[in-house]
Amino acid sequence: MEYRFSEQQQMLKQALHSLLKKEMPIEVFSEVVEKKDGFSKDAWKKLAENGWLGVLAKGEWQTLEDVGPLDLMYLSESVGEKLFPGPYSLVAGFIVPLLSQLKLTNQHQELLNMVISGEKLITTALPKLEKSQTKVEFNWPEINILNEESDKIHLTGEIKHIQFLQHTEVILVPFKNNGGRISAVLINIKNDGVNIIPEQSTDLSKPQGTLVLDGVWLNKDDFIEGTDSNHQELLNNQLTDYLLCLNGEMIGGANEVLNRTVNYVKERKQFGVPVGSFQAVKHMIADLHIAIEKARSYSVYVASQNGKSPNETLLNAISSRLFTTDIYKKVCEDAIQLHGGMGFTWEECIHYWYKASMYQQSHMTHPAMMTEFILQNLLGESEYSKEFQYNQ
Repeated sequence: MEYRFSEQQQMLKQALHSLLKKEMPIEVFSEVVEKKDGFSKDAWKKLAENGWLGVLAKGEWQTLEDVGPLDLMYLSESVGEKLFPGPYSLVAGFIVPLLSQLKLTNQHQELLNMVISGEKLITTALPKLEKSQTKVEFNWPEINILNEESDKIHLTGEIKHIQFLQHTEVILVPFKNNGGRISAVLINIKNDGVNIIPEQSTDLSKPQGTLVLDGVWLNKDDFIEGTDSNHQELLNNQLTDYLLCLNGEMIGGANEVLNRTVNYVKERKQFGVPVGSFQAVKHMIADLHIAIEKARSYSVYVASQNGKSPNETLLNAISSRLFTTDIYKKVCEDAIQLHGGMGFTWEECIHYWYKASMYQQSHMTHPAMMTEFILQNLLGESEYSKEFQYNQ
């Protein structure tokens, strides 16, 4: 696919790239992930002050015109290059555009303003791509409603693998309600019964945790548009945008790893000549460059497809994600090989991106489940079910 980013897109990316280059050099990043548990409040505030959290906001919160998922995907490349230790794609690509399209109370509108300005950090629970019987689909978290009074609701439940949970102040929880629809509630971590259990994360720039609701009483006003609302269509649309942003992060990360590898093989000498002059090394570098361009072209194609059905758009997003995660991991593995023994050391820093690539493969799902989802949608549920039963 032939593509060309517009002058505005290139200017936006250059502005974000310059900010991240200044605020998050590799030395600062290493200190944040090793000593501050993977999050820098100062860097996050600086990002917000420059307007980068609201680029996809809608309605009264919209600050830029003609900016869509393709633009944010392109911007996310810079985030992936620097492995920015903050939930940028999650907040800017999912939470902010989602909330800005819903009917919010005055209190929730004030919260959204504080999120966009960086005064408060928000995170969200995400669905898991799982198999239920013979069908693969996204399953949103389930919360048990114990009691319901005139103005309050009593909840219990447990949700694992929530990004930046130990650093957040508010949690957006989309969940399956009693009617089987997907509602959404905003939970303040200071509420009684809200417990946070930190988890080990493969990606040091993506700390995560388990949310435990132990008999939490919430006001009905905390539920966006009521407890029986259904936001599934909007959630699925924003989920697609989020997946494309993650593609951008992976493409940017792979490109940074390749650039670091090229610089290394130019300087590293063997038998008196640079390693990069060897034909085998040149071929590997060329193959990695082509692979990254394929991943970028695929994501650009998916992001630019307007007017497609939601199911087709989500299928394309999952397909491009599967392809991009494979490319990202391969680029990192080949880069480690090209670095020789140094590639495995902590000092060389390639391991940061390699860990990020492994995290992306398991985030919300894993490659085998994505493959089944793609086959199911390409073959049709009936044909897929027959094939599945036969293979079983």
